[in-house]
Amino acid sequence: MSKVITFGNFKGGVGKTTASCMFSYILQQQSYKVLLVDFDPQANSTNFLCKTFDIQLNEFVSIYEAIEQTNLRSAILNLNTNFDILPSAVDLTGYRDLIDKKAKGNKQHYFLAFLLEGIKYDYDFVIIDVPPTISEFTNNALVSSDHTLIIMQTEPDSLIGAIEYHRHAIKMSEEFNPKLKVSGILPYLAKKRSKIDQHIMKKSLSDESKIKDYIFKNHIYERERVKRFRINGIKNEDHHDKKVFKMYNNVVEELLEKVGMKDEKTKQ
Repeated sequence: MSKVITFGNFKGGVGKTTASCMFSYILQQQSYKVLLVDFDPQANSTNFLCKTFDIQLNEFVSIYEAIEQTNLRSAILNLNTNFDILPSAVDLTGYRDLIDKKAKGNKQHYFLAFLLEGIKYDYDFVIIDVPPTISEFTNNALVSSDHTLIIMQTEPDSLIGAIEYHRHAIKMSEEFNPKLKVSGILPYLAKKRSKIDQHIMKKSLSDESKIKDYIFKNHIYERERVKRFRINGIKNEDHHDKKVFKMYNNVVEELLEKVGMKDEKTKQ
């Protein structure tokens, strides 16, 4: 069984790319076969994971070039036995013009789904990282996905972005992809005792927000070590690293339960 999951929010800088990479990294450590699709022209996920696996991107086929060839397999970059990435680059900014040429009308929303169909069954999980905008990147990713996970930093604009993204995902599900489910909203809190964080959590759990039933029980908290990961790559060597991994493992386990994959590995 393959699960395609898009990580999103309509507010940038909320920890979405870090979560995409950390979740993917932990899943492959658990012996799941994982493909991360960097569907953002900024290529932050690509750079993060290439640092982690000490891969020099001197020459590579970008996801945009693979889309031009209508062959995503040509861009797959192997990180290790269980982990691959479709690397991004700035040329992906041309995606909108490209699909204008290759597909018409509503078919444009289905173009990535069409391309992923040829490779997604090679993986247990396909994780898609998208820009924080309403765009064909997000629309194509959502139409391709079985689930979407919303990353919500506990600050006002991120809460608004999460609510808007949730509303948009529901609309895309109703109009284009009936199988798409919002698997949850993962709070990213700066500090456990911060009054602002507590206020945003209270608002997100109110009836008015319309999202309270989606909030994860486990949360991600800001850690200096995660910032170091972004500079030097993901490590799991000392007790600071292990604290970060314990935190992320908790939310990964909750996600596995939400998407119906909790017991899949034991069946294999």
